[in-house]
Amino acid sequence: MADQHTRQKDGVTYVKAGTSTSTEVQQTEPEVLSYCRCTGQELTTLPEYASVPSYTGDLPSPLQIMWYAPEGNEVPRTEFSDSEIRGWIRDAANYHRIPQILLAVILQQENGPGASKALQFGERSLTTFLAIVDEVAFDIVPDRIAGSSSGFVNMSRTTLRKAATYTENYYCKRPMPEDVQYRIFGYNQDTRIPGDDWKADLYYAAAHLRELIDRVTGTPCHQGSLTAQQLKAVIGAYNGSGPLAEKYASDAMDLLERAKMGSASLYFYER
Repeated sequence: MADQHTRQKDGVTYVKAGTSTSTEVQQTEPEVLSYCRCTGQELTTLPEYASVPSYTGDLPSPLQIMWYAPEGNEVPRTEFSDSEIRGWIRDAANYHRIPQILLAVILQQENGPGASKALQFGERSLTTFLAIVDEVAFDIVPDRIAGSSSGFVNMSRTTLRKAATYTENYYCKRPMPEDVQYRIFGYNQDTRIPGDDWKADLYYAAAHLRELIDRVTGTPCHQGSLTAQQLKAVIGAYNGSGPLAEKYASDAMDLLERAKMGSASLYFYER
């Protein structure tokens, strides 16, 4: 018989979501969901790429300048070390229990060495600004503009919000931990606007990759290793569908193979 924290429905065991002990959270946040399918501890792995070396050198372009809300009593700043940024990536992947190397290769695809970072930063910042205006001014910006892909991980607003909801409904947790969600003066950084905070972006991207892993494998609450075919499908789905997504996935798989052989570097991968 199921205990008070679980229930059975249609052959599926649902686990009761935990609630935060933070008074602030209880006052400002609704309960995620009474029950969900997964425990939140399911781990997806890529053992085939375990030998890819950790990268500790410089990032290929000045990504250290980004939008970021300071944490706790931290002094506001806009510059961050390469190692610190890679640490955020590692933490986001660990939180959503996805392969760190998967998130790293996606970031390299979206922020590759060949791209103009000044132009890219300006374009994505403008899209984010318009999305914020649209959010606070009751949809005055057309959705095709305000909802465009933006931020560190180049995600659309719709995709980001669906991923956050999926995490809540299936994994009984917020898209990011409380120490990332709540910043200086208790500000709630879970705005669900891409690019509003680039550290938060990483958690949204990891949540979306978890969602895609479940979809591609046909296994909600996926646990275990991905095949090469599944990995390629997940990467392609991050970009969308069609020929461009297929090329995106092929390029990423080629990069992973070259990194494994030591002929290429994964700039965002530091164990």
